Amino acid sequence: MKLEARLSPLRWYRWGLLVVLSGGSILLLWYTRAILLPFVLALVLAYLLAPLVESFVRHGLNRIVSIMVVYILVGFVIAAAIIYMVPLLIQESIHLIRMVPGFANELQSTWSIWLGRLHQAPIPSSVRSAISATGMHLENQLFGLLRALVGAIFGLVPGVVSVIVAPVLGFYVLKDLDRIRMRFWDVVPLKWRSSMFKLGFDMDRALNGFIRGQLIVALAVGALSTILVVILGIPFPLLIGAVATVTDIIPYVGPIAGALPAVVLALNISPLIALDTVVGFVAIHQLEGTVIGPKVMGESVGLHPLVVVFAILAGGELGGVVGLLLAVPTAAVLKVFLSHLYRRFTI
Repeated sequence: MKLEARLSPLRWYRWGLLVVLSGGSILLLWYTRAILLPFVLALVLAYLLAPLVESFVRHGLNRIVSIMVVYILVGFVIAAAIIYMVPLLIQESIHLIRMVPGFANELQSTWSIWLGRLHQAPIPSSVRSAISATGMHLENQLFGLLRALVGAIFGLVPGVVSVIVAPVLGFYVLKDLDRIRMRFWDVVPLKWRSSMFKLGFDMDRALNGFIRGQLIVALAVGALSTILVVILGIPFPLLIGAVATVTDIIPYVGPIAGALPAVVLALNISPLIALDTVVGFVAIHQLEGTVIGPKVMGESVGLHPLVVVFAILAGGELGGVVGLLLAVPTAAVLKVFLSHLYRRFTI
């Protein structure tokens, strides 16, 4: 009893030190979040490639050689996509940027014609004023959307730099993965190791299904969107397909954002084509929700839709585009962590 009494203050000191260090680490990450993107991408890359690297290591290859082989294989796939896709995407982006002023002027002229007809029609002045105000608001929103789209294209430059740096950082993570694991288990007390192992296994299962599964689903949606745009004769099919692929990673909000550029461009052709575009994207995302998603992902995340929507809104508010992309996997990890914590304190 006396020994426990003497050890108790030391134990409380260790817990206090752990809380202070954890809080300081979180604050440091928060204040340096602007430069964290390449590190986050490196961790995601290492997580995705680790199983393949480990399989080569199990077959007798040196770890560094295994990483280089995996990088070469992935590099060939990416290089093939870049050689074919990137020049076309750049060409379409430049063409779109050149079209924006003319497209905006054409919309403004069309709106002026309809506004003139509206003033000639026998409509009460209050209704006419309300329609005019609504139209002006929609026009401003549309111009704002076009400006945001152009700005987003130029805003990809920092992301490209992060994508270039991330494989280098990911290489070091993969090279020292065993050492990182050993250091982690050295820090974890012996009596906690079984619980921590189960926690890590459940987190890996949730993230494994979401990240790998969502990438496959997003690529499928992007391919179907490109085919739809080509069939309907809408310009910039590859650019629209790329936007649909990236935005589909964000649940609920992403499909709307991915379809919006196609619908706006279809309106420039005819309202009927715009309606067909809306119907086509709805069909694609119905197929995604009922066939492609369940087949690929199953119940890997297991979050309630309300939780998913809240996570997306919170992620967008706190971290912008990166926050939107990381919101759902972060919520899935938190769900697993809180479930384990609840069981530990209640059982």
